[in-house]
Amino acid sequence: MTTAPSNRLQTAHWTLIRDLAWKNIRLRYRGSLLGFLWALLSPLLFLLIFLFVFRRAFPAIPNYPVFALTGLIFWTFFATVSGHILGSLVENAGVLKSMAVPPLAFPLGHLLAGLLNLLLSFLPFGFILFNFGWRPQPVHLLVVPITLLLSMFLFGVGLGLCALNVYFRDIGLLWSTLLPALFYLTPIAYPPSLLPTELAWVAALNPLYHFIGLVRTVLVDGLLPGWDQWVSATWCAALGLVSGLLIHQWLRRGYVANY
Repeated sequence: MTTAPSNRLQTAHWTLIRDLAWKNIRLRYRGSLLGFLWALLSPLLFLLIFLFVFRRAFPAIPNYPVFALTGLIFWTFFATVSGHILGSLVENAGVLKSMAVPPLAFPLGHLLAGLLNLLLSFLPFGFILFNFGWRPQPVHLLVVPITLLLSMFLFGVGLGLCALNVYFRDIGLLWSTLLPALFYLTPIAYPPSLLPTELAWVAALNPLYHFIGLVRTVLVDGLLPGWDQWVSATWCAALGLVSGLLIHQWLRRGYVANY
């Protein structure tokens, strides 16, 4: 007879989440010759493609490498961590069936691992950006609350997908198909001004449009974001998080029977 997992996170569970985060990081690079460097190679490869294909197409952007790389860093964080969270419950079905562990522990473990990975990557990426002419400024510290807002949105989206994936295993395949389309719908390789005016409302429906814009206002332009930018990003973060938690709460009673 299995013990139904509690949905409440207690002090011991936060210790478990921390341990899961470190385990996820170790397993991700175990046996790899390059180890942590793989976290850098994907955005750097995209950057090289962007420089070769798009740099001359957007001469109005003063420092295109910095513009592109700042978007790529946070896109990679979103795409990678959402994929890991999506499969976290199904992958740990055996543990959840046999132990009283809150299902939320595993998605949170992946989110924390992704944040640690992002934090570690800031140092080498900062060095690369420095070589392209970027210089640190006090306003760049605002990237911390921006990252927290993006993490809230990311966790909500990932948790909702994760809950649905327990019942419908096609969710993982669907998400891997949608991610490339979402990538090109988000102004990462191209400036937002390239979008036609009549389609501006479509871009506004994409939450990542607001997060990437907020990041670039701080890191690329070195400016304080306007209140409208903060409100848009905060609204997207709250909506994503609440939606994910509600989906999880509605579906969690049937998790054990569908793992």
